[in-house]
Amino acid sequence: MQDKKEHRAEKLQMISQWQQSGLTQKAFCATNNIAYHVFHYWYSVYRYDQNATGGFLPVKINTPGIHESITITGHNGLQAHFPFTGQSVGFIKQLLLS
Repeated sequence: MQDKKEHRAEKLQMISQWQQSGLTQKAFCATNNIAYHVFHYWYSVYRYDQNATGGFLPVKINTPGIHESITITGHNGLQAHFPFTGQSVGFIKQLLLS
């Protein structure tokens, strides 16, 4: 009796033979006396193995294009824009308290 690894390798080899044969799945099964549902099961196992990466997918984090800022508008309409950071908040606070 075959162990599981040998059985799996044999069935996946069957899929390779089908791919090289140029036959349709049903014709290959009929020619080789294979039940179509068995072939279909092992074909889905083969496709899963082909798509499996075996690890994590890379993740790319994009920061949004919108940047928060602080705008100070004077009585005459003059505006000053500052990026919203801890340093700029401290600077603006000192500027306004002076």
